Amino acid sequence: MYKNRLSLILLIIFQTAFSQNSVTNAFKYKATYELTSQIDSTNPGSIERETMVLYIGDRISRFSSRDRLEGDEVLKKQQKDPNAFTGNNQGSSKRSLGYYIYKGIPEGKLSFTQKIVLDNYQYVEDLKQFEWEILPETKEITGYKVQKATTRFAGRDYIAWFTPEIPISDGPYKFNGLPGLILEIQDTRGHYSFILENFEILKERALLEFDPRDYIQTSRKNFLRVLEKFNRDPETALEQVGVSIAFRPGQKEKMEREHKEELKRKNNPLEFKF
Repeated sequence: MYKNRLSLILLIIFQTAFSQNSVTNAFKYKATYELTSQIDSTNPGSIERETMVLYIGDRISRFSSRDRLEGDEVLKKQQKDPNAFTGNNQGSSKRSLGYYIYKGIPEGKLSFTQKIVLDNYQYVEDLKQFEWEILPETKEITGYKVQKATTRFAGRDYIAWFTPEIPISDGPYKFNGLPGLILEIQDTRGHYSFILENFEILKERALLEFDPRDYIQTSRKNFLRVLEKFNRDPETALEQVGVSIAFRPGQKEKMEREHKEELKRKNNPLEFKF
């Protein structure tokens, strides 16, 4: 066990050092996290869980929902071959998070991307936006020695546990900048947590596909306006792009009431600060 762990650490150190002067278009590592979120700040029982994946390459990483990623892969195959429809559910589940976060695209920056109806939006932020305080406290998580660090981000205070044994300065969501991979991070209210489930070196490199021409460039503030408008009235947004929905008598009113109730419950976003 110790020998395998040592080999993993040495391989990562070697590959990280080797790639300092190069950027490739392939991912080398995959970290899988469980995201636990309390979507209603007034209801401790409003817990949702989702599996998230972080693919890591040379100076570039991509973070997304596993369901979103798998659904998009199915749709890509179907677009290439219309006869490839299998009869299974196409796309991601209704509740899966629809964003992709790219660290290192553009170089030294962070890109948040998400599709709203038919349009793909992208906004760019500084990658180095976290001020970490590294503390002496240590413990063990899934066999790795981890160290404690704290930061404040978008209206929340966070406690993170990172491991220098995996010398990759990355983590779930937008978090990065520590001298080792973040294995756990949770806000101090206990509303959001990311916990590592698995870390692996990929036997086959996963290719990175990113073309900025596929996206509408915008600001985070404007993106949130567009998203809020869609969430308030998705039916109108769909009608504006030519998608109409046939309702049975009373069905439309029922769906509108349920949608409004759902929006009221989702009052606790990960990022408070605009």
